[in-house]
Amino acid sequence: MTEALGLLVRLLGGLWAIQMVGYALLVVLLPPRATFAPLERLALALGLGCLGLSLWMLLLTCLRIPYTLLNLTGPWLLVILPAWWLAGRRGWLQADGRSLKSCFFAIATLGTKPGWSRIEQAFLLLLILAFVFATLRAMLYPFWAWDELATWGLKAKAFYLARGLDLSRMEAHNYYPNLVPLSLAYLYFWLGGVVETWAKAFFPLCGGSLVLLFYSFLRRLDVTRAAALVATAFLVLNGTTFLSHLFIAYADLMLTYYHLGAAGLLYLWVRGEAPAGSATIISCYAGGMAWSKFEGWPLVLIMVLAAMLTLVWLRPAGFGKKISAVLLMGLGGWLLALPWRQFVHLQGWDVGLDHVGGFYPEQFLWGGWLVLQALVWPPYFGLLWPAVLLSFILAWRSLLNAPVLFLVLLVAGNLAATVLAYAIVPTSAAEFPLYVRATVDRLLLHAAPVSALIFSIPLGSLHPQAMPDRNFI
Repeated sequence: MTEALGLLVRLLGGLWAIQMVGYALLVVLLPPRATFAPLERLALALGLGCLGLSLWMLLLTCLRIPYTLLNLTGPWLLVILPAWWLAGRRGWLQADGRSLKSCFFAIATLGTKPGWSRIEQAFLLLLILAFVFATLRAMLYPFWAWDELATWGLKAKAFYLARGLDLSRMEAHNYYPNLVPLSLAYLYFWLGGVVETWAKAFFPLCGGSLVLLFYSFLRRLDVTRAAALVATAFLVLNGTTFLSHLFIAYADLMLTYYHLGAAGLLYLWVRGEAPAGSATIISCYAGGMAWSKFEGWPLVLIMVLAAMLTLVWLRPAGFGKKISAVLLMGLGGWLLALPWRQFVHLQGWDVGLDHVGGFYPEQFLWGGWLVLQALVWPPYFGLLWPAVLLSFILAWRSLLNAPVLFLVLLVAGNLAATVLAYAIVPTSAAEFPLYVRATVDRLLLHAAPVSALIFSIPLGSLHPQAMPDRNFI
C-alpha cells in the first residue's frame, strides 16, 4: 500500500511536470493580449510540454548528456518560475486556477451544481464513466498490443535503460519519430523504473486534453454547453476506436490530439476569430504532429494545402498576406521536425523504405473500397462518419462557401492520403486486406475529431447566444 501510494505521488508529479513545462511555454509564446480561455490553455499545455521535453531529450542525446531526472527537469525551472510570475501578472494564473477548480467541482458533483440541466448532467456522467473505465483499463494491464510491445513501449524502455535516445539494439522503424516513447521514458524517471501500468496513465490524460480542446472549440463557436457536451460524448463513445486508444500505448492518440489542436485553431484563424498568438501555437502543433508519428508530416502538408485552397476559393480581405501566413505556419512546423530528420540523417538510417514500394493500382482500388467499408463499420466509429456524410449532403452549399470548407478539404485530403498510402505499401495479395484491417481504424482516428467539428459547428446557429463567460464551464 505504501509503495503504491509512493508510485501514485511520483506519477502525478511527472504528469504535473509535463503540464507545467507546457504551461510555461504557453506563457512565453503567447502575447499578453491573447484571449485563450482557461480550458484551452490547460488543454494546450500538455502538447507543448510533451513537445518541449522530448526535443530537450533529443538535444541531451546529441550533447551526450545522460538522462537523469535532474537533467531532464531541473533546467526547465529557469523557464517555469519566470513564466509563473508572468502568468500571475497577466491574471492568467488566477483565472486558470479558478477554472480548474470549477471543472473539478463539476466532475466531482457530476454536474449537479446550480445551472446545469438534466441533459448536461447525463452526458457529463457518460464522459466521466468513459474516462474512469479507460484509466482503470490502462493502469491495470501492462503493454499487450503489438505496437505497445514492439515499437513505442520497447523504445521507451530502451531509452530509460540506456539513459539516452539509443536505438542501436533495434533494427525496425528506427526512423519513426519519438515524442511518445520519450514522454513515457520521462515518466519512468519520475517513477524510478519501468513501471508500464502506471506510465500508461499518460494516455487518458492525452485523451482528456483532446476532449477539452474539442469541447472548448465548440464553446468558442457559440455552441451551448448542452450541445457541446452531447457532441463531445458522440465523438468519444461512437464505436470503440477512440476509447481503446485511451488505454493502449500507441502514438495515434497523440497525433490525433495535435491534429485537432492545429486544425481547430487554423479554422478559427481562417474565420478571423482566432485568439492572438494562434499562429505560433499552430506551428508548434504542426511540429508535434510530425514528431509524434511518421504519418504526421503528410497530414501537416494536407492541412496547409487545405487552408490555402480555402483562401483561394473564398478570397477574403488580405488574401495574399494570409496565404503567406499559412506557409509560415507550415514552415514553423517543419523547423520543429528538422532536428529529428537531421539526427536520422547523421545515423545513416533509411527512411520509409519498409512502407514504400511503388504504386499498385489494384491496391488503390481495393484499399479505397476497404476504407469506405471501415467508415460505416459500427465497431470502429459507430455513426460518426455517416453523420459527417449526412451533414455534407444536407448542407453542401453552405459548407463549400464558408470557412468550414477548410475542414471539409482537410478531412477529404486525409481520406485520400489514407487510400494512397495503401496503394504504395509493398504487400502480397493475401496479406493486403489483413494489413488494412490492422491499420485503417488508426488512420481514420487521426481525422475523426476534425470531422466531428463539421457537423457540430452548425449547432451554434441553433441557439445563438452571447458568451460573456470565457471559462466555457
